[in-house]
Amino acid sequence: MLQSRSFRYILAVSQHGSIRKASEVLNIAPSAVNRQILEFERDLGMPLFDRLPRGMKLTSAGEVVIDHILRMDGEIDLMHARLRDLQGLEAGQIRLVAASGLMSSLIATTAAKFCRDHPKVELKINVMALEEIVEAVGEGTANLGLGFDLPRESRLSTLASMHQPLGFIVPPDHRLAGYPALRLSDCVGEPLILPPPGSGIRILLDAAFAECRIDPKIIIESNSVELRKHLVRQGAGLSILSSVDTLGDVAEGLLVHVPLADPAVPGQTLKLVSRAKGTLEPLQAKLAEEFRRRFSDLSA
Repeated sequence: MLQSRSFRYILAVSQHGSIRKASEVLNIAPSAVNRQILEFERDLGMPLFDRLPRGMKLTSAGEVVIDHILRMDGEIDLMHARLRDLQGLEAGQIRLVAASGLMSSLIATTAAKFCRDHPKVELKINVMALEEIVEAVGEGTANLGLGFDLPRESRLSTLASMHQPLGFIVPPDHRLAGYPALRLSDCVGEPLILPPPGSGIRILLDAAFAECRIDPKIIIESNSVELRKHLVRQGAGLSILSSVDTLGDVAEGLLVHVPLADPAVPGQTLKLVSRAKGTLEPLQAKLAEEFRRRFSDLSA
C-alpha cells in the first residue's frame, strides 16, 4: 500500500516502461503522471528515468528510489499485517509463484489446507518459468517462490529445500511399473514424452543421454507437465519427472513413479524462496512454514 502519489506513479512507470502505459493502468492523465515525476526529479536534483524513443528506463538514481519504494511498501504491509494479527483477523494477501508441475500436487494440497485453516486469506498463485520466479520474488512482486534448481541470487533468501530424484512415470499396467528403480538404458526403444531442449530436466537428460551413449526415441516434446502426464496416462509413451510432480497422480493410482538409479542423472533441488530484503508478513511466514513441514514430510 503505497502512501505517496509520486511513489505510486514512479513505480507504475518503471513497471510498464512508459508514461502512457502507466497512466492507463492508473486511470490518470499522462500529463499528471509526467508532472509528478518531473517535480520529484526537480526536488531530487537528478533524473529518475532516461527518456528513450521506445520508453522510459530507470537511471541509477531511479533504481535506488524504486528499491526504497518497494522496501517501504513492504514495511507498511507488514505493519498492517501485525495490527490485523493483534485484532485476531488473520486476513491478508499472499502472492505465490511456482513451476507448473507443482500446481496439481504439492501446491494444491498445501494451499487447500492453508486456506481451510485461514479462511480470510487471499491467496494469489501464478505459474512462472524459472527466470520469472527469480525476477518476481527478487523484485518483491511475489512473496514466495517455488521452483527447481533456482540459482543462487543475492536478492533471494532460501527458506527450505529438498533433493528430488527424477524417475520414469508409467501407467500402472506398464511392464516397467513394478521395478524398484530403473536406469536410462532401460528406456532404449521406449517412446518418450519430454520437455523441450533447454529446459531444466531436459538439460540434465540430454547430458546423461550423451554420457551413456543413448539415442532416445522422443516422440513428443512439450513444456506442459500436465500434458506430459496425461499423455502417459493415455499410453502414448513414458516421461521423466521428479517425484513431487506426480504426488497426486500416484496417490490416485493413475501413474507410477519409478526412481532413476542412474549416476548420470543427478536429480533436482526444489527450493522455497522469499525476497532477501524485508520481512515476511505473519500470514506469509505461516504459509512458508506449511511448505517447510511438507518438505520435511516428503524428505522423510
